[in-house]
Amino acid sequence: MSFSFRIKELREERGLSQARLARELGVGTGSVGMWESTSEIPPVKKLLVIADFFGVSLDYLVGRSDVRAGSAAEDPFFAEYRTLSPAHKEILKALVKSWK
Repeated sequence: MSFSFRIKELREERGLSQARLARELGVGTGSVGMWESTSEIPPVKKLLVIADFFGVSLDYLVGRSDVRAGSAAEDPFFAEYRTLSPAHKEILKALVKSWK
């Protein structure tokens, strides 16, 4: 399984457009399209960002493993947190701080 298949698969599972994923990752829409349609692989720093965003391991992302477990030891809460917009993350952080 190739990297291009995995990133598209992960993006579609989240219901994200290429444009939305590009915004979330801080890259151009063309970059996401290129990653999905060619064997072009982003730099390692960007791979780490992508893997963390989707909560998967680098090996899974690039097709070296079928085990999804990510570096963040996926708790469902954290997986959901990563899908929030920056504004919603700030609201949640403020709410949590108010509980202390």
